[in-house]
Amino acid sequence: MPNGNTPPRKVTRAFAHHPARLAQRAFEQSLSGMAITDAQRRIVQANTAFCRCVGNSNAETLGRPISDFFVSLNSPGPLSSQPQDGMTEASSRQHDVLCRQHNGELIPMLMTIDALNDEQGVAHHFLYSFMRLGTPEEEPLRERHWLHLDPVTGLPNWLLLRDRLDHALAQAERTEATLALLYIDIDRFKVVNETAGHIEGDRILAEVARRLQREVRNRDTLARLGSDQFVVLLEKDGSAEAAQAVSERLHEALEPAFITNERHLLLTASIGVALYPSDAEDAETLIAAARSAMLHARKKGPGRLAFVNRRLTAQLKEKHRFETMLSEAVHMPEKHFELRYQPVFKRIDHSVSGLEAVLYWQHPQRWQQAPAHYLDDIARLGLAVRLNRWLIQTAIAHHQQWNQRNSLLGRLSVSIQLCEAHLTQEVFDQRPLDRFLTHQSTTLFEWLTLKVPATGLNNNLDAALLMFKRLEQLGIHLAVDGLGSNPVDLAWLTRLPFRQATLDARLTRQRGEGQRLLSTACRLLEALDIEPVLVNVDDATIAAQVETVPARHMRGDLYCPAMSAPALAQWLNEPRLDE
Repeated sequence: MPNGNTPPRKVTRAFAHHPARLAQRAFEQSLSGMAITDAQRRIVQANTAFCRCVGNSNAETLGRPISDFFVSLNSPGPLSSQPQDGMTEASSRQHDVLCRQHNGELIPMLMTIDALNDEQGVAHHFLYSFMRLGTPEEEPLRERHWLHLDPVTGLPNWLLLRDRLDHALAQAERTEATLALLYIDIDRFKVVNETAGHIEGDRILAEVARRLQREVRNRDTLARLGSDQFVVLLEKDGSAEAAQAVSERLHEALEPAFITNERHLLLTASIGVALYPSDAEDAETLIAAARSAMLHARKKGPGRLAFVNRRLTAQLKEKHRFETMLSEAVHMPEKHFELRYQPVFKRIDHSVSGLEAVLYWQHPQRWQQAPAHYLDDIARLGLAVRLNRWLIQTAIAHHQQWNQRNSLLGRLSVSIQLCEAHLTQEVFDQRPLDRFLTHQSTTLFEWLTLKVPATGLNNNLDAALLMFKRLEQLGIHLAVDGLGSNPVDLAWLTRLPFRQATLDARLTRQRGEGQRLLSTACRLLEALDIEPVLVNVDDATIAAQVETVPARHMRGDLYCPAMSAPALAQWLNEPRLDE
């Protein structure tokens, strides 16, 4: 290290010529694309040439798997699955790859993978470098690339698809995984070739391939079998639901018109799906089954989807119709949902101690749907926060009306179940829950109890704690919902500001253990100064089973079903015979 007498300029020059600085400069300024990954093959450093090749900025590249940018022409997986973390590596390996461009074009390249070993010879990082094939010396490699590619679209051809499928089936058999094969036929494309000509037809096919490629994950394979037929191989997640989701994206990708000879051309696709191992266990049978399903789809009309299992096709179609209706209902909740209230009773004298807000869907075919029938679907569709907001807003409006009329209902506390997504600040309208509430009322919400799902206490708890503190400042009481049915860290429970907890009375149906579990949970909650409330006491059998459970509050259809706000007001004013 330079001493204190070394001139500053010499110090700067010494650092500039340090081997580490020279190596970094060589990495950055190299005309060859280079990237360094960790053992899980996620990019930790990439040079300018690499970013230019893949069409991403450095910030967009870091942290992503290297396999997001390249398709291997060798066995599927050398970019991501081999070698594993902690394995001793050879000095260098080469692979034929295709670099996926932003516009969907696939560029053949030669990829070199060097293991960066530690002192024990174990690889924890890897250096990827590549060169584009095109010089006379590289012509044999280039020919090997194009032997596996369709010349019109640049997609893998039948040879590469069959190799990928064989490897995928072997791996799926070892790991007991599922695969899905989508057989795609562009409807009435023969007419396009006859009217526009084969040259224009090939150009349109290339555009079809680019659109389809953008909707397929890099770890999956899109191949062209020839003519107007394509195949998608879904690995790792080859479920019927995943196949349906991909099929829908492929249909949507073809919706914008194709321009040919200054005319707008609309194309659709018939898609058949075969699943491994339920429909077939070998490559030939799987492809034949998917093609048969495609032909069945085509008979039903253009742009259709069919599975080998006809019953599965009907089930998924019904599921899609149900989700569409549900999504439309959530976007117009005032027309499709009704907020009802179920009384909570004191066990000692059967007096009403509070209300539970319950949301019902006025289903057009199935009449009124209770929450258990649709809340999980709403959460999966990403609509839970939107509907939860409407529920809270409506309950606040009802409470304000009760107070204006000096109704007895205005003196009761109201409990509302929060969806788990509400515990974070990343919501659809960028307004955290506390900010949303302050826009609904200028007074404190001392009458409101928000029930936090127990499942939400295991995720993002630090962010939830901040939200809890802000909600308490608004006068809101907090409760934990579903305790006993979901695992909760009791050490965390002592730190959380909960005043109440709900316990499902149906746990008594567990032979010999349910009643003891509920009793133990109640005593533990009381020791933590948390009030237990038994819910779902819906029949006399359950009521008898929880008779000895030490909870002072309970709720269930046995005592009173959920009612609309007007019906509840009338019921509360009527004389009742205590049971």
